[in-house]
Amino acid sequence: MQKIIIMKTILFILLALNVMGQSDKSGVYLTFNDYVNDKMSYEINCKAEKHKIKLNEFLNKSYITVIHNDQKINLGKDTIYGVVFCDEPLVRFQDKEHYYLVEKGLVWIFYKMDTKSSNKSFITERKYYFSVKGDEKMIELSKENLKNAFPENHKFHDMLDSQINSNVNIAEFDSFHKMFKVNHILNRLVNNNKKNITHVRNTIFTKKFFKNTRCISWSNCCKHNCLCRIN
Repeated sequence: MQKIIIMKTILFILLALNVMGQSDKSGVYLTFNDYVNDKMSYEINCKAEKHKIKLNEFLNKSYITVIHNDQKINLGKDTIYGVVFCDEPLVRFQDKEHYYLVEKGLVWIFYKMDTKSSNKSFITERKYYFSVKGDEKMIELSKENLKNAFPENHKFHDMLDSQINSNVNIAEFDSFHKMFKVNHILNRLVNNNKKNITHVRNTIFTKKFFKNTRCISWSNCCKHNCLCRIN
């Protein structure tokens, strides 16, 4: 059973990374605005050039090391937005730890590798996080945290409870819609709201247009938008 769960998780990640797309360049984004504007520092073309970016995670260092054009540059993890390796997604930093971006939607979804001890051995597993915007703090992906991130969206709360059984499958990937289920739920709510707004606008326009009209037949015809002529 555990092997099946692991295989499903790997499949979800591969599908998500495929949706995100892979980069043919590598480098460092010093700020979030640099990322938004695709302004990369220490950039290379992966097809023609090489360099090294060391995250220094095993030594728990507070900086990354970039070896670029034969120069060694140390950059504080708390002073940059993130890095991109060849054929890999964006890596963001928080509290000296790094998180991999797997989906950009109404919430941005990340994961990091978490190592814990179990029966005198160590197990490494993916732990999922999210941020409402790309430059906001990444917090653990859970029902409670999602609800706190959208405190007024009670429809979202209800759909989370009805469609996601527990925090065990909170990071479930919807292979049909090619996005994480959390973002699919949010997209449905946004699209429904857009339809409701359009309906209200059309209703207001219809009432204004037919306000001073005289219907050809039926006393309540104008209420149903049937043929009328303006007085």
